[in-house]
Amino acid sequence: MAVELEMTAAESDREPEGPRRRTDVVAWLVAAAALLGGACFALINAHYNGGRLITPLDDAYIHLQYGAQLGRGEFLRFHDGDPISTGASSLLYIVALGAMHFLGAQGGLLLPAAVLLGVICHALTAVLVVRLGRRLSGPAAGAWAGALVALSGPLLWSSTTGMEVSLASLLLATTLLVYLRETERGVFALTPVLMTLAALCRLEALAFFLLLPPLMIWRGWRRPGERLARIGLAAWSLLPFLVVGAQLLFYKLATGSASPNGSQAKSHLSAPNSNLDGFAGATADNFAALLDILTGISRQDFVFPGALLLAGIGVVALVGRAGAHRDAGLVIGVGTVLALGAISTMATALWQQGRYLHPFLPLFLLTVVLGAGAAAGWLRLPARAVTGLLVVAALFTAVALPMWAHVAVQDSASIRERLVKIATWAKGHLPPDARLGVHDVGAAAYLGGHETVDLVGLTTNGLAEPAINGMGSLYEALREMPPDQRPDYIAAYNSMPNGVDLAALADGSIYAEPVLTTPLMTVWRCDWSLLGSGDRPSIPVQGRIRDHVDIGSMASERAHEHVVRPARSDFQPMTELRTVPVDGRRLVDSARHVWGEQEFTLHHLTPGEPVRLIARHDSRDPVPGRYTGMRQVRVFAGEQEIGKHRLEPDPAGWAESVIEIPAEAVTGFELTVRLAATQEFVGPYPDYKSFGFWAVQRP
Repeated sequence: MAVELEMTAAESDREPEGPRRRTDVVAWLVAAAALLGGACFALINAHYNGGRLITPLDDAYIHLQYGAQLGRGEFLRFHDGDPISTGASSLLYIVALGAMHFLGAQGGLLLPAAVLLGVICHALTAVLVVRLGRRLSGPAAGAWAGALVALSGPLLWSSTTGMEVSLASLLLATTLLVYLRETERGVFALTPVLMTLAALCRLEALAFFLLLPPLMIWRGWRRPGERLARIGLAAWSLLPFLVVGAQLLFYKLATGSASPNGSQAKSHLSAPNSNLDGFAGATADNFAALLDILTGISRQDFVFPGALLLAGIGVVALVGRAGAHRDAGLVIGVGTVLALGAISTMATALWQQGRYLHPFLPLFLLTVVLGAGAAAGWLRLPARAVTGLLVVAALFTAVALPMWAHVAVQDSASIRERLVKIATWAKGHLPPDARLGVHDVGAAAYLGGHETVDLVGLTTNGLAEPAINGMGSLYEALREMPPDQRPDYIAAYNSMPNGVDLAALADGSIYAEPVLTTPLMTVWRCDWSLLGSGDRPSIPVQGRIRDHVDIGSMASERAHEHVVRPARSDFQPMTELRTVPVDGRRLVDSARHVWGEQEFTLHHLTPGEPVRLIARHDSRDPVPGRYTGMRQVRVFAGEQEIGKHRLEPDPAGWAESVIEIPAEAVTGFELTVRLAATQEFVGPYPDYKSFGFWAVQRP
């Protein structure tokens, strides 16, 4: 192994025909092992699910639905007639699914076809890793790396999910191998195309290959030839950025946002109190956790112990050489760090068996094998020591295989018992024209046959940001929908430890009655009759309401430049719902948790007239009988401090009080109001739920 690592790419291409034939045999054996492993995972899945393939990820059903729609001619429309939405994380993959649907893989055949595609892509990836290992080191390195990829539990798990992971892995490996081959001539015709396809498959691939365009430009510029030709080759190297930019521009024009819905729903930047400190901290935590997984110490079922160290050594060994080998080391080393960084920006980075990491595992495992050989060479260890180390790695991989098969079965059973069961029931029991609101939309749409409202906001535009802000904002967003677009029924998890807790919508009195109850989920019939019931103050209004700041409604908050400045940077001012009985009526309103201060701007005022600002709030202590926050705020109208105001609690659910703003403070048609702490830098800070404000002046 140590000797192999000293061989150049050109020398490896000039190997005798015997070793080349042996390498081909190894490639066939590796491909056979990968296909057999994928087939076993799929058969075990079908066996434990009554003869049916059930994907372990609801996201797969989202892609299947988009793919089926594309096969019918409905590009990026989740249902016929829907607006274009960006709920699929892989544009290229839904095009592939759409092509399979168009060619006849319809109905119950599309998921098996997707799984078959995943298994084939996994086998081809393993073969390409054999080729890459042979080119970068030698036949033995290629054989070991290919075998570790072929029998990797995480990769076999993801290859049978019906998702784009294996296709992305294949494109990553293909791009790198083609780059190494085209480097010899200095003309990069296919590499930019393959890099573009990889980026369209998974956007993180663009981060992984960020060094490739400058490397192509540099090597192409050194090539003899006309200056104009070199400029053309340099421009061609930028194709991936041009295509991805065009994709995002299309999203902007079609949906109003260049950011895909999935990014809006999952990014740390989408948190209500998004700030650089919180974003950096959450991203760093995820990055550390991903590195921890790759060490193989805390998660020995993912990779074997010491894998990250060996991968680092392999990258250093490649970078220490010349030519294309150095490029490969730089691309894999820097690219892996950048890809992990991109993945870490998502709140869901560690969810679903770490699937966002899977596309980059084959090249990571390749550097692990190269690192084992390089370390042996540096330490002058015999070849059998390298073989022994890799045998131990192979044993860890083999031992983990049954565990990953069990994980796949558990995950698919979870999807079956929660989402597939609900979708199957809905298909036979809900009215054909009923709209079903859901947390996980894929199975409900693809298997249920009803139009869906994605309350997480992946396939229904405009709901991702409200859902992240809490049930108060989601309620208000649903309220702003046209009545015929609101869900008639909502399927909610009975318990939701993380993510969007739709069960809390019950606090808005929209759940009329359950029509199906399972141990995990409940389907509710919706009642929207109380929408808007809390739009006016409960106390008498002495004058004319000039403006209403509806806290919780993100549209109203934006219109009034409402902002919460928390007492701590890690505090999230989430929204919630409340139903309160007032004078024999039930009123519903949304609120946002304020711990610190809030500010907003009133509009449509008459200058020079006093304002009676009616504030609706809940300042009860969250722990009964224990005072945990302040009920007093300092009120600023513009730059003028007008005094302190006490927010009295009311056990009914909310209270309303009046803040008197004098006429001299109202100097224009607009007025900025700030409710701040009674003293700076000293706690406790005001801690209450704010429902809204009404600005009242004389008629």
